[in-house]
Amino acid sequence: MATHSSNTSKLSQVQALVDVLKVDLQDHNLSQEKRATTLEELKVFGRDANQSDPIFTKEGIEILCKHAFARTDNKSALEAMRCLANALLIVPETRQIFLELGYAEGAVNRYQNDSLDEEFLAARILFLVTYATADVPKWLEEYKLADYLNDAISRHGKIYSRINKNEQPSALQDMAFTETMKLLFNLTHFAPEKVDLFSRSVPNLFKILYKRTLSSLPLQSPITQLVNALLNLDLSSQAGCVFPSSNSIYNVARLIEILDFSVENPNDNHDNQRNQLFDEAGAPLITLLRKIFEISPDQAKEYMQKRLLPSNEERKNPIGKDGSLASRLLQLSASAAAMNIRQHLASLLFEVSNSNPEEFVRNVGYGYASGLLLSAGVQLPQSALEDLSISSDSSGRVFNPVTGQALDSEPQIKDPFSEMTDEEKEQEAERLFVLFERLKQTGVVDVQNPVEKALHEGRFEELD
Repeated sequence: MATHSSNTSKLSQVQALVDVLKVDLQDHNLSQEKRATTLEELKVFGRDANQSDPIFTKEGIEILCKHAFARTDNKSALEAMRCLANALLIVPETRQIFLELGYAEGAVNRYQNDSLDEEFLAARILFLVTYATADVPKWLEEYKLADYLNDAISRHGKIYSRINKNEQPSALQDMAFTETMKLLFNLTHFAPEKVDLFSRSVPNLFKILYKRTLSSLPLQSPITQLVNALLNLDLSSQAGCVFPSSNSIYNVARLIEILDFSVENPNDNHDNQRNQLFDEAGAPLITLLRKIFEISPDQAKEYMQKRLLPSNEERKNPIGKDGSLASRLLQLSASAAAMNIRQHLASLLFEVSNSNPEEFVRNVGYGYASGLLLSAGVQLPQSALEDLSISSDSSGRVFNPVTGQALDSEPQIKDPFSEMTDEEKEQEAERLFVLFERLKQTGVVDVQNPVEKALHEGRFEELD
C-alpha cells in the first residue's frame, strides 16, 4: 500500500489517489498490483466522508465506475466496486450520479457471474441504487436482472443441497445470499407488477429456509432477509411447492419452528434479548404466516391452529399461563414491552381463528381478545359477554369467555359457613363485631360495623 507523509492532509491524499486512477484509465500505466493497491487505499479513506470529497464528485464516481465495470483486471475491478459501494452508502447523492452516468447495466452484468464476491458487491450496489430510480422494471426484463438473480438463488440452493442441515455455509456465501435477498425484496417492492418473474425461485428459497441451521436467536441474517424476500412473492402461484403433496405442513412447520425459537416467556426472570429482537424484527415473519394461512389447504390450517392457539389441555387453567408457544404469544400480545409486535400477533391469532370475533374470543378468551377487537373496530360479540357457557368444540365442552379456562376445570368456591354450626356462626359474628368496634375506636378510619348495620336493617335472625 502506498504511504504518504503525515504532514499531508487527508483531502490532498485522496485527490492524489483519484488523479492516479484517472490517468491510469487513459495510459494504463499501472500494474495490476499497483492499481489494486491504489484502489484499496482509496477504499480505506472513503469509509469516512470527512475530507474525502474527491471520491463523491461526478468525476470521482465515474472513475470508480470505469475501473469497476471496464474489467481491466478482476482484482482491481472488485476493489473499485467496494469503493463504489461505500460511496453509495455514505453519500446517498452519489446514487443519482451513478444512474446519470449510465452504469446500472454494467452493475447488472457483473451479477451474472458465478462469483460470490461479485454477487455480493453487485447486489449491494444495485440495492442502494434502487432507492433512486424508477427503472427497476427495465432492469428486470431488458437488462435480464431477474434471470441473473434467479440463477444466483439457484446456485445457493445447490450449495445447500450438498450440505447437511446442521452444517453452515461459508461466511462469504452468507454475505452474498443476504445481499441478494435484500435486493430481491427491493426489486419486488418497487416493481410489484413483476413479482411473477421470480416465481421459479420460490422452491429454492424454501429449500434454503429448511436447510439453514437456526441459531439461538434465529431472526438474524440471513433468515430475516429470506423471510422479507418471501413476503413480496406470489406464493399462491407456487402452492405445490409451498404445500408439498407429500407433506403439506413441511414449510409451515419450519416457519413456526422459527417463531417458536424467537419467542420467550416475557415473565421469565432473565434478560429478554430474544423478545427484544423479536419485537424489532418479528413483524415480517408474522405477516408471512398470515399470508400463508390465507392460502393454506385444510391440513396446513389445522396445523397452524393447533400450534398457535391454546389446546384443550391448556384450558384446565386460565390460558396464557404456561410455557407453550400459544401461551407465550398471548402473553407477548399483551406485553407493554412488545409495542412493535403486539398488534401483529393479535392479528395473526384473529386470522387463525378464521377472522371470526366469536371464535376468536372462544380461542383466546375475552381478556386477550378485547384489545384487538376494540382497536380494529370489530364489534364485540354480545353472546361472548352475556353467556359464560360458550362451547368451543363439537363435544360441547364449555369455557369461561374471559379467561378461556374450561368451566369444568375452574376451582369451585367453597362456602366458608357451610360446615359451621349455628353456635359457631354466632361466635364468628360476635368476634367480627368486636374487631370492628376496636377499629372504630382507633379513629384511623370511619367505618360502620357491618354486624351493627345488619342488625339495624333487620337482617339478623334471633336463635333459640
